Amino acid sequence: MPKKKRSILQPEYMSRFKCIGGACEDSCCMGSWSIFVDKKTYLKYRECKDPEVGPVLDKIVKRYRGKDVSDQQYARFRLRRDGRCVFLTGDGLCHLQKKLGYEGLCDTCAVYPRLYKMADGKIERCATTSCPEVVRLVLSNPEGIAFETIEEGPDTGRIPARVQSIDSRSTKFAAKPAKFFWDIRMTCLSVLQNRAYTIGQRLILLGMLCSWLEEHDKSGRVEEIPAVLDKFNALAEDCSAKPGLDTLQNNFLIQMRLAKELTDNRLSMELVASATYIDCVKETLAGLGLFVDANPDDVLKAYMENRDTYVAAYLKEKEYVLENFLVNEFFMRMMPFGAGDTVWDSYMFLCVQYGMVKLHLNGMSGCRKGLTDEAVFRLIQSFSKVVLHNTKFIPSMIRRLKDNDFDTLAWMTILVND
Repeated sequence: MPKKKRSILQPEYMSRFKCIGGACEDSCCMGSWSIFVDKKTYLKYRECKDPEVGPVLDKIVKRYRGKDVSDQQYARFRLRRDGRCVFLTGDGLCHLQKKLGYEGLCDTCAVYPRLYKMADGKIERCATTSCPEVVRLVLSNPEGIAFETIEEGPDTGRIPARVQSIDSRSTKFAAKPAKFFWDIRMTCLSVLQNRAYTIGQRLILLGMLCSWLEEHDKSGRVEEIPAVLDKFNALAEDCSAKPGLDTLQNNFLIQMRLAKELTDNRLSMELVASATYIDCVKETLAGLGLFVDANPDDVLKAYMENRDTYVAAYLKEKEYVLENFLVNEFFMRMMPFGAGDTVWDSYMFLCVQYGMVKLHLNGMSGCRKGLTDEAVFRLIQSFSKVVLHNTKFIPSMIRRLKDNDFDTLAWMTILVND
């Protein structure tokens, strides 16, 4: 009997994505991340009889010990000192795959840059912008990200045995906002793609919604959420909120300092193993004049001039680049329920990303005397690889914001307001 096809919800760009292998300018086989090995593949490696790769696998595949070890992160590859996988060949290809085939790869290597999720038993697939080819597909579409449901055979591609999932029908969500997962998610995505507002205004609107959701959750009024969504959709669609958003005062000094604090904290966490990201950081510092003895007034002046001259000129034509980045992140992480412990945590996660990217773009534009797609794509790819692949960074930032009482809509408005 023919095998049953599977239904997958995905952004349309996934149908066009193909790994470009050795032609990639930033191989996924090197850099600032860990290559986890699932238990099934680990056991396969233990039995590998290939005289060439078997001994290498015995030497570099290290099993995690302890009762909290998961089947998905059962072991890891020990990389070279320069961060390269030992199986990465001079032409940018994988020697292990050449010897053992696609089935010889662990889930991490077989699936990346794709990510799979499960929502109410339905498969979702997208890709991370830490991959240069994905960045080009995601960010370069002026029409924005559209979604599609496709049918494909079960042998088309590997899906890890365990993926992040949510089941809004579960009894544990009977009195929680996640009960209305699909309606909330679609409303949020609609706001992020509403071009009647600037990106900053969209994030402020999203913050208003997330704040209302939190209030209804804490006060036990979850059943009123559908009515809240109807009211919010009407507010966003008729643009009645726009006059108020247009008159919001900017505090660029606090915005810059807050974003810089977030960025500095990331750079101090570990030695950044990405030459591309290091270059972006150097350009950021140079373009803002952020040196040891920098005069704060001079830095703020540079920030304002870069924003009004270079950043504004680029975003006037290509604000969709940042829109697509945020929409992809939102969908990929199953927001506002998939990043952090609460809806508000997910919202802050998105704002932190935007604030950091915006600071980088501001400084880089001053250094380069303008912005190009190449520079913006390069930043977002390396930022995703270094910052967003670090599972500890964003949670630490959320804790930092809470510890300093910055976890309010007022502070998030300052961070994202254009």
